[in-house]
Amino acid sequence: MPIADLQLIESELFSSIGVRAFFTDRRGGVSHPPYDTLNFGQDIGDEQHAISTNIERLIQQAGLNSPPHQAKQVHGKEHLVCHGEGFVHSDEADILITSESNTPVAVRTADCLPVLLADPIAKVIAAVHAGWRGTAQRVVVKAIELMQKKGATLDNIHATLGPSIGACCFEIGIEACNQLVASTEHASLAIVQREKIHADLSAINIMQLKETGILDEQIESKHSCTQCHPELFYSYRRDQGQTGRHLAVVALGDDI
Repeated sequence: MPIADLQLIESELFSSIGVRAFFTDRRGGVSHPPYDTLNFGQDIGDEQHAISTNIERLIQQAGLNSPPHQAKQVHGKEHLVCHGEGFVHSDEADILITSESNTPVAVRTADCLPVLLADPIAKVIAAVHAGWRGTAQRVVVKAIELMQKKGATLDNIHATLGPSIGACCFEIGIEACNQLVASTEHASLAIVQREKIHADLSAINIMQLKETGILDEQIESKHSCTQCHPELFYSYRRDQGQTGRHLAVVALGDDI
């Protein structure tokens, strides 16, 4: 039976190519404040039984055959190749990749940008955690390269970008600004100088995707600013670290 308050932000682009991809908001779970309610963050103060219940609710609502694989995220570009039924790995990785059925992969976010990738022909999928440090390190480009090594092609790789902190709210310092500007051609167009410097992480990642050769029609953005909408989204910056984490999940068609 569907859970009324648990609403998934579905990717229509991935649905059109026979791949399941979605992003969660904060509604429909059982965690108590300040993690209310659909928190998936481990080791941040929430009760483990609440997180486990939230995973069970997600599996039920999404119709997954397995919990999604997750890893220890460190704002880098290391990767983890995932096999079989999912669990929370102790490995450090900001890219989770697989070419196996029944193997959904996911990343957690609360302002950082989640990017989900899929080649439905080669049957290779990846979930990418792209905060500003990962974006500066071109983590999404690394994920594309890893997919190509598994047989994916640029003609068939699709990308969907989820909710993250927007340029309206994402203030950065000069060091972060310089690293982001150096990450791809024209990235400076996604940097806005107001009283402080603001950056558009989603726009820079789209630039990086297009730099690899992925076309506009292969890219989808489900953008909403996580800091602007406290009723819908967790925001690490807005809540000064005392907040939950969303999941961004991608699964091959055989997984659902």
